[in-house]
Amino acid sequence: MASFNYKSPDSNGVFYLRDYHTFGRRGESVDTTLKYPYISKLHAVIEWREPNWLLKDVSKNGLKLNNKIIPAQKPITLNAGDVIDFAGMNEVTLTINDLSPPKPMLINNNQPEHTIELPDTCLLPTENNPELALYLCPDRKQWYAESVAEGVETGPYKHDDLINFDGDQWKFLLVADEDITTEFVKEQLTLDDIVFRFDLSQDEESTNLTLINDGVEVELGERSHHYLLVYLLRNKMHNETGWLDSHILMKELGLEEAHMNIQIFRARKQVRNAMPMASGHSQLIERRRGALRSSIKNIEIYKEGVREI
Repeated sequence: MASFNYKSPDSNGVFYLRDYHTFGRRGESVDTTLKYPYISKLHAVIEWREPNWLLKDVSKNGLKLNNKIIPAQKPITLNAGDVIDFAGMNEVTLTINDLSPPKPMLINNNQPEHTIELPDTCLLPTENNPELALYLCPDRKQWYAESVAEGVETGPYKHDDLINFDGDQWKFLLVADEDITTEFVKEQLTLDDIVFRFDLSQDEESTNLTLINDGVEVELGERSHHYLLVYLLRNKMHNETGWLDSHILMKELGLEEAHMNIQIFRARKQVRNAMPMASGHSQLIERRRGALRSSIKNIEIYKEGVREI
């Protein structure tokens, strides 16, 4: 993970780079605050431009890179081990540790050397002993969490927000905010364009799911969370709104709440991984005040080869 060692008269430690990381005296409007009179309000920028990290001096008092003054406003490629000296005073310096591509992660608030790299969806603290599901919602373009025990969604989470699990407090490090406005066109793929074909055994103890789009089939295999989807879709046939009380669902499927919430997370994750370019993933399984529903539209359910829906 891209990081640097920071050293100043008042503090030192390990810090991590966003993809557009700013340094200066300007308080909350920069990523790393340097409160010294010889530091400009916006002094320097380190920016990821694949495949390199670039340093740019935007200050009045200058920068030294490896004891050499660099030209103002000119991007300079960084290397591991480089030492940046702010204003050439040899008091506020940073040493580049790692120049990996930028990635979102969680940083332990008490032990910053402990970090967790964030895929788009994950169970924390571990897959086998989860307390919460953390995910980047593909439709809302923001990070959310759901309690495994209660299924309550929290968020959205932004850069520097805090979240608690496993007895610790963690801080979000997210890539620089981008313009998340997307211009949708009619040809864009959505979940409504995908056929969800479920194949159940006669006793309904096994359920396979295949996603079909424009003649291409993606096999998702046999999973227990596929049957949860089938149950919600069958309910939609007899209920105009499609909402089903989660306690009824748990009772009918013999699930504890935590197990049900893990299945919901895994169903969303598997479909998203199979169809990452599609929008509308939030329709797969929706929550509302203790109720669940699935709003996917193109459905085929087969039981021992006989079509049911």
